[in-house]
Amino acid sequence: MNLLLRLLWILLKRVRKGRVSPLQTLRVRSRALPNDLDVNMHVNNGRYLSFADLGRVDWFIRSGCLQVARKHKAIPVIGDVTARYMRQLKAFDRFYVETRLLGWNHKWAFIEHKILDAKNNVAAIVVIRGMFWNRKGGLTPQQLMDATGNAHLESPQLPGWVEHWALTLDELTASSKAGQV
Repeated sequence: MNLLLRLLWILLKRVRKGRVSPLQTLRVRSRALPNDLDVNMHVNNGRYLSFADLGRVDWFIRSGCLQVARKHKAIPVIGDVTARYMRQLKAFDRFYVETRLLGWNHKWAFIEHKILDAKNNVAAIVVIRGMFWNRKGGLTPQQLMDATGNAHLESPQLPGWVEHWALTLDELTASSKAGQV
């Protein structure tokens, strides 16, 4: 099953499942297929990012964020991503993508994806900084929480390394705009 079919499967299965809190950790089950492999016969590093996309789509649907974004004619946009690879997955290995919202600031939401093997060992961790964007600009994470009926939620404290990562990304952006990169 290629990624498009996996995406359709998630869309069909998740629509019937109930809404969850945006702070709930969600899990998608899958299997590494031969077309996920590279020449070293393990899952290609870029494919882990695609697996994270599948987990994020599941989270978007079940948290209600996708429905709100559609009303605002907004699309999900990833600003930045970091990945840490720890264990290889090989052909036909079953794995899980656990997705959770780490927290947010005035502009960005931070989402973590853990790719776990069948024994719950971490194969990779992918963290993204993203937002929902439309022609009027971005929806702030708090606007999204409010619109999904979660106005009472405040962002959990972001892990220190995520705060540091966000600051260095902001510095990189500022340097780039100033022509220093």
